[in-house]
Amino acid sequence: MVIVDEFSLKPQRRYGNLPVFLFETKYSGNMKKMVLSLALVSMFAHYITALGGNSELKFETVYLTNAAPAARLDLAYRPGTVKLHPAILMIGSLKSNQPPDWSTNLVNEGYLLVAFTVDHPPDSDTAKRPQWLYFDERFAHSYVLGGYRAATDVERVAKYLTSRGDVNSEKLGWLGSSSTGIPGLAVATRGPRLAAIVAFVSTGAYRQWLETWKPNGLWRGKSDMLWPETETLLRYDPILHVDKMFPTAVLMVNGAEDKVVDPKTARKFMDAARPYYRSDPERLRLVLYEGFGHNLPVDIIRMYAEHWFHLYMHPTEPPPLPAKDAENLTESVRRTQINAADHKKIIRAE
Repeated sequence: MVIVDEFSLKPQRRYGNLPVFLFETKYSGNMKKMVLSLALVSMFAHYITALGGNSELKFETVYLTNAAPAARLDLAYRPGTVKLHPAILMIGSLKSNQPPDWSTNLVNEGYLLVAFTVDHPPDSDTAKRPQWLYFDERFAHSYVLGGYRAATDVERVAKYLTSRGDVNSEKLGWLGSSSTGIPGLAVATRGPRLAAIVAFVSTGAYRQWLETWKPNGLWRGKSDMLWPETETLLRYDPILHVDKMFPTAVLMVNGAEDKVVDPKTARKFMDAARPYYRSDPERLRLVLYEGFGHNLPVDIIRMYAEHWFHLYMHPTEPPPLPAKDAENLTESVRRTQINAADHKKIIRAE
């Protein structure tokens, strides 16, 4: 059974939101004041685009109750902006009248946000339930279990989205950070095919990540051993299944000094996946921010989300074709030009 609650928010077209300038000019010897709402047509066009044309900003809450456990989906989109919406999946929830700050441009361009939660019951043994930020066997198990579950939970979400008729099932993406990015990499290797994923301060090398907890001063477990049930689930560690990930476009952004999600484990995951991306290596990227730990600059979520999803799951445009390798050093240097000037001429070389 699918239950849907809807809430629509019409765009506020208030001129108070526009830049307004006061000018004084001389005309026939008289001073006149003119109020200009916009000086450039391009600025006005950008504003109209930001409003999403004439469409309403629509919010829906969908409950999937046809199987246990029940799932809740919070959706935000502008109907009619495109025929088929690319969908950005994430674990969590949305406010009923406000999309996340990083997503406003994407939603206005036709992307559909899908935040979901699945009502998995807690462990019947209360002693095995994880304690938040207490890095022990329970906490380790919760992450491995979460990744395992996410890969199957998303299958239900994807099936529902496909059934709607307004979603492009070939353009499903994932965005996550830390606890919501780590399971996304399990989805990329074992779940329904994602077109693209952006994961901040995350890793797809689960075992290697857990092994960093002790040297990084996080481990508080009673022993150095993981639970047997955790070991069983580590058979589904994303790094062991990277051969199934291509052609998903994977962008990972990590802090180089992160001690919570050690970036060396993100690099191991990418290194394991790289052989399977030889035909299009630009689809696999790792960005490290030197001098930053588990908290990255606040502006980069919007920057990378817009860039990556525009590239690999644009509402109307196809993804870029694979770039050919440079045949020699001369060609490699030529590709570094950012304008019409040849580097050779810049340094006045013969």
